[in-house]
Amino acid sequence: MERRLRKTLLFLAVIGLVLSMSVAYVAAQEFKSGTAYFEPRGGVYGTFDDHVEVIATYGGALGYFIVDNLSLEAEGLGYYIDQQKIDATTAGMAAKKDAATAFGGSLMARWHMAATDQASFFVGAGAGGLWADRKVPYRGMQYSVTEQAELGATVKLTEGFNIKLAGRYQHIGTFDKNGLSALGGNLGLNITF
Repeated sequence: MERRLRKTLLFLAVIGLVLSMSVAYVAAQEFKSGTAYFEPRGGVYGTFDDHVEVIATYGGALGYFIVDNLSLEAEGLGYYIDQQKIDATTAGMAAKKDAATAFGGSLMARWHMAATDQASFFVGAGAGGLWADRKVPYRGMQYSVTEQAELGATVKLTEGFNIKLAGRYQHIGTFDKNGLSALGGNLGLNITF
């Protein structure tokens, strides 16, 4: 567990360094009020649970800038959750793979704090729900509330087309041993119109 936490903290430190360098190096995209976007995205997350190794996500989001540099978005993601189920047996404890697939939907707010013509640096937060084919984690619930917070950057590739990289904390379920916290990142292709 301690080794996984060290790896996660190192990963977040590298993301923070890359994001801060990109904001200093590239000037940042400006997002005007009334602009909409579509963003296909995928992500990978490590967890703080000994029985859940990796969470992979794929999907996308639709967003709208309600004021300059502040957007609201609806996100829909598919999940693959690599977990182990632990059962008590007469010989002790037995573990077996119990991977879950799920769909999650959430509403997010994202503020692009520093923005220029070539890149932006943002923070975001949101909440939603997760509907899985089995309990997540294995001792949790099949249907859960989710909360997430992220820190990231976008870099302009062409007019109306940006690449987005974000580090994200996500929590699934209750805030006790039956819930699941994860840290990781996602990559998206942001198309504005």
